This record gives sequence, structure tokens and C-alpha cells, in this order.
Amino acid sequence: MENDEKAVLWRERVAQWRASGRSQRAFALDQGYPQRQLNYWARRLAAQDATPALLPVAIKRAVSAAPAMSLRSPSGWTVMLPPELPTSWVAELLRGLA
Repeated sequence: MENDEKAVLWRERVAQWRASGRSQRAFALDQGYPQRQLNYWARRLAAQDATPALLPVAIKRAVSAAPAMSLRSPSGWTVMLPPELPTSWVAELLRGLA
């Protein structure tokens, strides 16, 4: 039996043991294989599963939020404009207010 096949077989056996809720000894005796082998594979597979995997991470550049633009007239009104407005739109607004 290949190592990969053996690992798959024992992963299934360890999962069955964990699902049974029984002790390793009782489960292994009932299944017909040595308890020490079940213990070995349970520890080995737990160590493999506990090994952290490296994952690629994409980091986005922080975008600094520009403050809102405010237009105030001498007569007292105020217009708050979001910073992402096109300058052409702001220029047209100012021409209309003039």
C-alpha cells in the first residue's frame, strides 16, 4: 500500500473513531487493529492538520479621504460638495451661481 493510500485509509479510520465517541482502545479492539497504531495516526494527522498554510494576501493601498468642499456665499448659504465631483461640474455650478 502506498503512503498516500495508507494516509487516506487512516484518516477515515481516525474520523470513524472520533465520531464513535469511544476510547481508542475500545474502538481499535472492535475494529481489529492495534490501539497504538490508531494513536500514532491520530497524532500524525492532527499535526498535519495543525500546520498553518500560507495564503496569498492582496494589500490595497490606503486611500486618504479628501475633505468635502464647501462653498459659502456672503449672503449666508453653504453648499457642501463631495470631493469626488468632477472639477468641470464645480466650475459650471460656480458660473451658474455668479
